[in-house]
This record gives sequence, C-alpha cells and structure tokens, in this order.
Amino acid sequence: MSSSQQIDESKAEQAMRESFEQQVEEILDSAEKYEAESTWKIGLETEYGLVDESLTPVNHETRDQLIEDLEFADVEVGGSQVELRTEPLEPGTLSELEDVLERNESELVKEASKQGLNLVRSGTNPFIDTDNIPISSEEKYQQVPSFYEEARHSQVHEIFGGKDSIDPRNSDLAALINSTQVNVQAEGLEDAVEKANLTYMISPFLSAISGNARFLEGKNLGFSDVRMPLWEKSHDIRNPDSLEEEMDVGKLDSYFLAESEDETNIENYFRRVKEQPFILNDEEKQEAAREIGIGTYWKDSRIKFNHGPEEDRFQAVVESRIVSTQPSIAEEIAMHGFYLGRLAYAQNIGDIEEDESDTEELMDIEQVNRNRHSAMYNGLDTKLYDTDGELRQAVEVMEEELEKAEKGLDYIDLNDSGYLDILYERLEEGTPSDQMAEEYYRTVESGTKSEESLNQALMEQVSISEG
Repeated sequence: MSSSQQIDESKAEQAMRESFEQQVEEILDSAEKYEAESTWKIGLETEYGLVDESLTPVNHETRDQLIEDLEFADVEVGGSQVELRTEPLEPGTLSELEDVLERNESELVKEASKQGLNLVRSGTNPFIDTDNIPISSEEKYQQVPSFYEEARHSQVHEIFGGKDSIDPRNSDLAALINSTQVNVQAEGLEDAVEKANLTYMISPFLSAISGNARFLEGKNLGFSDVRMPLWEKSHDIRNPDSLEEEMDVGKLDSYFLAESEDETNIENYFRRVKEQPFILNDEEKQEAAREIGIGTYWKDSRIKFNHGPEEDRFQAVVESRIVSTQPSIAEEIAMHGFYLGRLAYAQNIGDIEEDESDTEELMDIEQVNRNRHSAMYNGLDTKLYDTDGELRQAVEVMEEELEKAEKGLDYIDLNDSGYLDILYERLEEGTPSDQMAEEYYRTVESGTKSEESLNQALMEQVSISEG
C-alpha cells in the first residue's frame, strides 16, 4: 500500500470516528428517550453450521438460497453459517423462550431438509478444512477478515491446541465458530452499563458449564471451548511493543467505569468502542458509524442501541456473547435461564439476600479474567474464584452460582420450568465438550477410524438437526 493510500485510509477512518462521536452525542443528549420501565424483555440469537448429508459444509450460495424467504434468519461471516434470531418478548417462563426458538428453528430445519441439509449445533464446525474456509460474499465479511490477516503481527504463535493442534494465524477461523447470544433490554443508559459490567463478571461461570467447542478440522484441540481463544488469537494485531494493550476480541482489561471526573460510565464504553479499528469506513457508511463501531466490538459483553416500538423512543440492549451454541434447544434455554437469573440476582442482591448493597459488588477484574481463561480451557475440571475472591473447585463454585440464578429467576417471576436441572446434571456428567470427547475416544478405542469416530460423537452429542 502506498503512503498516499495510507493517508486516504486514515482520513476515511478518522471521518468515521467523527461521525461515531456525533451519533454518540445524540444518544447522550437524549438519554431520557432510552429509559424504560423495569422489564426483562429478551431476544435470542443462535448461530449454526450447515452441512449436507455427508457432513460436508455448504457454500454461501446454497446457504443464501436456504434463508432467502426466512425473515428470522440471516447470514454470518462463514459461508456455511446461518444465524437465527427471535423477536423480543417478556416471558413468564423459560419454556416460553424455548417455544419461540423451537418454532423458528423447526422452520429452518424444514427448509434445510428440502435441500438435504442439516444444522450443526456446536460452537465450532469441526468438518471444515481450515485452509479452505467458505466465506460469505457480503463486503463486510470480505473486508474485515482481510484487514486482520494483513495487520497480524508475526509474534502470534503458530500452534494452538492442548492435544492436537492447528495454526491459529488465519482470520477466516471466525467463520467456523458459533455462539448463542442473549439480548436484554436495559432500563436506561446507566442500567445498561451496570448490566454490561455484571454480565462480564458472570461470563466465566457461564463458560465453565457450557463448553461445546473442542473439535476443529477433525482434531481434538483438548480444550473445553476454543471458540473465543481461537478468535482472539486469529485477530491479534498487537505488536511486541503493545502486548499489554487490550485485544480487539473477547477479554476486557477493566470494567466499563469512568476513568476521570470528566467521564461517565457510558462514555467510557463509547470511548473504548471508538478506539477499535473502523475497518468499514467508506463515506456512505458514515451515517451508520455507531452501528458499525459497536458491530465490530467483539467483547463478551456489549451494549447495543435500537429503535423502540414507539415513535421517538429507543432501547439500550445488553448482549451476553460468551456461550457457544449448545447441543439442543433445551440446553440453550437452560444456559440463557442461568444467565438471566444470575444477572437478576446480581442487580437485586439487596432485596434477595437482605444485603447492605443494592447491587452485587464487582469482582476483581484480574480474578474474573483468570476465571475466564480457566473456564474456556478446562471447563469444570479446574478451580475458579468465587465472588468472595476464594479459589475453589469449579464444581463447588458452580453449584452456588446456579443456586443464585434460581433465586434471581424467582425474584423477577421468570419460572425456571426445570431447565436449570440440565445444568445441575452437568456438574456430575460434565460439559457437552466433555461428553463429546468421551464418546469420541470410546469409539476410537473400539477400533473405529478417527474421522468416523468424530462423526459419530457429533451425531450423538452435538445434535445434528435432521429434517
């Protein structure tokens, strides 16, 4: 790239940042329009891999044809990925969330079956050769990975994995990972920041019991959930002089809290979004600078801003992003119930436990990030810091966390419907990742070839959804 091109690109990116700042000011100046009555309005998003009857991933043309008439489905960066979303609702029971997700997924499965396609409910699509990853044709899905591919520094290590390994120096790897996300409407801008910070604190507990991303490229990478660690490494553009800086993906080095008297908590959030690369920076995109900036702010917890159902009213929405797509709808709803209940507990601990504080005190961020690393790599087979700062066996900590979630669900009158029992069982049986690995090695030891063993483990544990 010539120096003049670099200057032009710098000017374009600066113009996007200026547009972002202007649009942020509009939010801050109209904060009252984001205020809402106390509510737990919830929307879900789930990503899937798409494979044919021989478990071969499809291309983006086939995927696009599949979803073109489905209003609740959308494309993702991977050409063999599809995202399903639900309309926001205020459920009285967790089973209501399952009903709406099952209704949409059933229609997607029905359409897929007409083309001989299946949905893969896993945090990774383990069948794709990492040297030949299908990518969607949309401009942003071509341009963003290319930026990280060119910007990655040579210090990123070429080996990733605890048993088998792959080379993580490939930004297209983001096209192989699938998550399930919960969006919760906040009561206003301050509540949004509070929810976002508590969500980040809670996230390692969610990760510890939800691991479902162990295999990639037919290999057992040996970790409970590789989705976020792999994404972080593939998009690491820090140089040797900036290794102490926060990466663009996943982990936070500090909560969204004001760092000076001149800054508010929500301004801290916006500033950190603005500091990320504005890769999509054509002039015609300036009107959408805020959406683009937040859309590429890939943290475990983030805040989005939407138009409300009423004219001249808006919504601040907190998104939890840490959980990989689960093996079944019921298990996914169990994870969402855990998150919602645990968040409600944290925000109402004063009432629930007659605590001196109205809201739960944030854990030390270094302990949270230690939990995050341990949970992603080791699942339940590790130690975690509890909310009192004591390092204990993960299973013990998680049992207490589930009990807090039950109390939280009761407090907001969201009936558990028995879904948390699924997670209590995991304390005994292990995460989906553990169970899949056990099935994989059982079949290998019986003499089945490795590829066949992986396919069998997936069919039995990851719930290939057949039409």
